[in-house]
Amino acid sequence: MLHGKIEKKPITPNIVHTNTLAENLADIQEKDHYDIVLANPPFGGKEFKITGTLGIIHKAKQMSIIDKVRPLIDKLLSTDFRVSDSIIEEILKLNNK
Repeated sequence: MLHGKIEKKPITPNIVHTNTLAENLADIQEKDHYDIVLANPPFGGKEFKITGTLGIIHKAKQMSIIDKVRPLIDKLLSTDFRVSDSIIEEILKLNNK
């Protein structure tokens, strides 16, 4: 407030889209804190479990049955297979790709 008038300053929102279930709460630092967090419940730590077709691909990579997950995911996505981008990102991150 300046001289009884309210100054209107433009606010640039810092919006982060992420899968909070894939985050390890112990890794959150002060720089990661936000004033407002919008999330769908449940909110927690490492509760994320990969199941179904993508779970099989993930397990096959972990067991060294396949070398890369990306080509298989790309092939699935070229069909009517539906999955959120955040799940794809998490599987690629878990498999270092």
